[in-house]
Amino acid sequence: MDLFVIDSDSESYSGTSDSEDQECEFTDHAQSILSSLDESIGKIDDFLTFERGFLHGDIVCPVSDPSGQLGRVVGVEMFVDLETYSGDIIEDVNSKQLSRVRSFVSGDCVVMGPWMGRVIRAFDLVTVVFSDGAKCEMLLRDSEVLKPIPPFIFEDAPYFYYPSQRVRIVHPSVSKSGTWLSGSWRASRDEGVVSHVDVGLVHVNWITSVANVWGDRSSSPPNFQDPKNLTLLSCFPYANWQLGDWCTLSAGHDGSLPSEDRKCSRYSQTYVVAKTKSTFDVLWQNGSISLGLEPYILAPVSTPGDHDFWPGQFVLEKLAVEEAAERQRIGIVRNVDALERTVNVKWIVPVDDDIVRYGSDPTEETVSAYELVEHPDFSFCTGEVVIRSALNIDKSEADLTNGTMTVSRKSLDTSSGFLSCIGNVLGYKDDGIEVQWASGVISKAQHFEIIGLERLLDNSLESVNEVHTSVDDEAEQETIHHEKCPGRVW
Repeated sequence: MDLFVIDSDSESYSGTSDSEDQECEFTDHAQSILSSLDESIGKIDDFLTFERGFLHGDIVCPVSDPSGQLGRVVGVEMFVDLETYSGDIIEDVNSKQLSRVRSFVSGDCVVMGPWMGRVIRAFDLVTVVFSDGAKCEMLLRDSEVLKPIPPFIFEDAPYFYYPSQRVRIVHPSVSKSGTWLSGSWRASRDEGVVSHVDVGLVHVNWITSVANVWGDRSSSPPNFQDPKNLTLLSCFPYANWQLGDWCTLSAGHDGSLPSEDRKCSRYSQTYVVAKTKSTFDVLWQNGSISLGLEPYILAPVSTPGDHDFWPGQFVLEKLAVEEAAERQRIGIVRNVDALERTVNVKWIVPVDDDIVRYGSDPTEETVSAYELVEHPDFSFCTGEVVIRSALNIDKSEADLTNGTMTVSRKSLDTSSGFLSCIGNVLGYKDDGIEVQWASGVISKAQHFEIIGLERLLDNSLESVNEVHTSVDDEAEQETIHHEKCPGRVW
C-alpha cells in the first residue's frame, strides 16, 4: 500500500514537474520572441529615423501637434558613416566634407557666360595606370572601347568606371589618341588599373540667356563643352546625400582612414554612404525658429493650404470682384497665428523697376488669412533658379549695401560677370529674397530684381502659343476669305 501510495505520489509529482517545465519553456520561448520583436521594432525605428530626411524648404509639422502651426525647414546639418571598398567604416563625417564622384552629372544646371543650361550627358575622362608605371588619360564616348575585367570590386556600382577597377583596352586607338601622362603608347599596354575618373566632355541643352531676359539677343554656345568652361549652379549640396551614394572626401579629411586603405593613395579613394543622421532648423509660422530638431519629432506636410503663409512671404490683398486691381495692396508677412487664422502684414508701396522704396511710413496690420492670396509674381521657392532682371548701372559688382549686391554693365564685359546674374533662392530675408549666385556670393535681392526661371519659361511658352494661335486665326480668316473670293489669285 505504502509502495502504491509512494508510486502514486511520484507519478503525481513527476506530472507536475513536467507541466512546470513545459510552462517555463513556453515562457522562455515567449520572452525570446518578445525580445526579438522588441529588437526588430527597435531596428525598424532606427531605420525609419535615419531614413526620414527633409530638405531645405520642406513643410513640416510637429508629430505631437499635427493640427497646429506649420514650419518650413531652413537649415540642415548632416553627419554620415562612410564605408570603404574593403568594408571599413568611418563614422560621423560632416557631410560638408564630402564631394561628388563626378563634377557634372545628367540633370545638373550649368552656367556659361550669359547662358544657362541643363546637362544631358557627361562623358568620362578615365586615367589608367599600367603595370610598368605608364599612365594614360582617355576621353570615352563609348563604353565598349574600355572593358572592366572581373572580379569586380563593386557588383552594383552606380558608375561604369571607378578607381581601383581593372580594365582592358579593347580598341588600341583610344589609348593611342589619349594623353600620356607618363610613358608612351605601346600595343602591349592593353591592361591596367583605373586611378582616377572625372568628366572630360559635357553635352548641354541651353535653356535661356540673361541677355534674352533683358531684351537683347545672344546666340547659344555649342552644345558640347569642356567642363572647365562650365559653372555648376547648385545650393545645399551637403544636405542631399542618401544611403548608397558614392562620394569622395575633401583633402585633409582622410586621417581616419585605415592603414590598408591609405596604401592605395595613388588611386582616388571612393566611399559609399552607409548611414545618415540629420538635424533640422525650422522656421515656424509665428516667426520663431527651432534649431537642431531631430527628425522623429517632425512629420512632412505634402499639401499646405492656400491660406498658409510664412514670414517674409509676399502677398496680395484679396479684392472683391467689383474693386479695381490697381487698388490691390502688396504686403510682406511678418508672422502668422495658425490657431486664429490671422496674419500680421507689412503693407508696402508699389515701386518702380529700378528704385527700392517702401514708402515713408509702411503700415502693419493684422488681417484674416482668408483676406490674402499668394503674390503670383513675387513668390519664390527655396532652391529655385532665378535670373537678375534689373541692373543698377552706376554701381560696381563689388558694392554690397545692406547685403544687397548690385551689378554694373561694365562688369559684364567678361563672361564671368554673368555669374552674378544667375542663382538659387536661399529664402526670404529682411523684406527681400536671399540668393546664392553662381559666383558663390550670397546677397539680398529685391522682389522686382529677379525672375524665376520656371515662370520665365512659362511666359515664353504662353507667348509662343499666342503667336501660333494668332497665325492659325489669320490662316483661318484667309481661308474663309479665299472661299468667298474664288477668283482671286493668292
